[in-house]
Amino acid sequence: MYDLLFDIRQETGRVRVTVRLAYMMGKKGCEVYYTDTSDSVFTSELLKKGIGRIFYPDDLQWFAPDLTLLDLLLQEHAAVYRQHGIECLLVTTQEEPANSNRDAGILYLPPSPYTPLSEGARKADFIEKVEEMKEGRSATVIIGVLEKEDTPANRVEQIYKAIKRHSADHPEHQFVVLTNHGAAEEQLFVMPENIAVYRPQDLHALLPLCDLALVTDDWNVQTECTFAHVPALVLPPRDIRRMTPHKLGSRITDMLGNRECLVQQQKELCHLYELENLRLDELADQLMLCLKSSQKKR
Repeated sequence: MYDLLFDIRQETGRVRVTVRLAYMMGKKGCEVYYTDTSDSVFTSELLKKGIGRIFYPDDLQWFAPDLTLLDLLLQEHAAVYRQHGIECLLVTTQEEPANSNRDAGILYLPPSPYTPLSEGARKADFIEKVEEMKEGRSATVIIGVLEKEDTPANRVEQIYKAIKRHSADHPEHQFVVLTNHGAAEEQLFVMPENIAVYRPQDLHALLPLCDLALVTDDWNVQTECTFAHVPALVLPPRDIRRMTPHKLGSRITDMLGNRECLVQQQKELCHLYELENLRLDELADQLMLCLKSSQKKR
């Protein structure tokens, strides 16, 4: 009937927001595709649902979708689609501010707890290790996700020093630090027994094992914490660079002391998100009308 393309930034949280809608559009008869910008989370699960993949921008030489749903954070791609005569609709979440100076409409999608990721043996082994830490030591598990893809190592040195000191003073706290920097391991070495350092993992499976998360100001990670009902201590870059063991300990103590209340707030927020997700079928119908209108203009 219609070809619909999703061009979404390569982040699990951003792609996941669109997957329910993609499935719905497929059920309504559309041929649905994602660009290779979503490769980090594009799995066989999507292929099994009949969702295809194209390579941006090369495949636009022969592939002309009736409509492209373009991630607001990839809006620079809009010019390329215009060159090929392809209509775009910007997609974002209700948590992100809208900028009225756009030459395309904006479709707002609520955060979604759905994940297309399949579990592999490597992830299962990692989860088992974390479960052993939690059960074997009856510890409070605190996960640290304090880096973005482009975070320089020297900007996280101070927070890792503070974590190391705090863990030494609080053996009842088990830290699981996810990092891509060898420099982080140097700051944590020699590590106390209650610190474990790993490369970034799928948070969807890991977070339910945690009691508290230390995260940077990354909306995707914060949303993952919300759906997992894990309170998140959000640390902007300035706080990360200037963190001291005393400040960190004080903030962790406050968060853990209010954990029950914070979890309840997250549950209420998740309920609101789910109500918004129930409206996706209505949004899918609106998109079908948009596609029909676009085809008539051609």
